Amino acid sequence: MRQKGKHILEGKKRAEGTITVEAALVVPIVCFCIFWMIEQGISLYTETVQLVQKQEMWEKFEPAKEFQKLEFLGDLLE
Repeated sequence: MRQKGKHILEGKKRAEGTITVEAALVVPIVCFCIFWMIEQGISLYTETVQLVQKQEMWEKFEPAKEFQKLEFLGDLLE
């Protein structure tokens, strides 16, 4: 009867070792995927900020008013 208990215990140790090996392979892959997604999110955020800054620049640019000022100055100089 002790022999059966001994075999069960050995099987448990083997199973624990297998889980450790599997975890050693899976954990780095999962960490890599998480860090890659974080990096992609930061990259997307940076691109969005740059795009918004470019749009704000065009909102401040008013070519019609600039043209009117130049025409008015031209009329004053004549």
